[in-house]
Amino acid sequence: MDATNYLENLPDELMVAVNFSTVAGEIVKKNGMAVNTDPPSLEIRFGPDFRIDAEKLDFSADCLVFIETGEIVTLICTVEQVPEPNALLLTARDLVQHVEKREYFRSPADRLAVTWYRKNERKKNRQKHGAKGINISSGGMLVMTEETVDRRERLVLEVKLPEPVKKTITCDATVLRVENDPLGRMLVAVRFENAPEIADDIMGYCFAEQRRLLREKVVTKDLL
Repeated sequence: MDATNYLENLPDELMVAVNFSTVAGEIVKKNGMAVNTDPPSLEIRFGPDFRIDAEKLDFSADCLVFIETGEIVTLICTVEQVPEPNALLLTARDLVQHVEKREYFRSPADRLAVTWYRKNERKKNRQKHGAKGINISSGGMLVMTEETVDRRERLVLEVKLPEPVKKTITCDATVLRVENDPLGRMLVAVRFENAPEIADDIMGYCFAEQRRLLREKVVTKDLL
């Protein structure tokens, strides 16, 4: 199903989540009302307290529209214009249908630099360990490490998020699950205990990473 056919089967108005980019490389995440009357064109209207500065909007970057109607669908859109200060006019070019709802929140973390230490260690005795990120969401993370970790153990993770977030966040975490891989390394799933404080930064990374992967998919498809 292409984007036009998908939109033709949706209501004329529906709530969506949108992320678009500024010329400074920032990702703006906002909920809005999609007016769906002329597919593949789509107008997104935001609340009256939100204003879009057209001069700061990156029209060359993809705008992602997330729609949930029992499943999660990501529309890959082009920003055409700002018809009103609190609205965007888009053209939907492609879509990605997600098998599980959690895919909307979870992204690969293999590009992230991760270190961790045990929360109960005193600062003077603290030992930091490296880890490889597997995936991440605003609620937790799966990492691979060579150090032994126990279930229910309390850890502190330092995660370096790349551009456009470009920030190192500190995550208090509880170990939920531990598995050994064939090489003796440990797969450790953790839940973030300070999730509300770090959620915006992680979601900013997840949105940017999803957009990067979608672009790579489009480029690869064009080269075949």
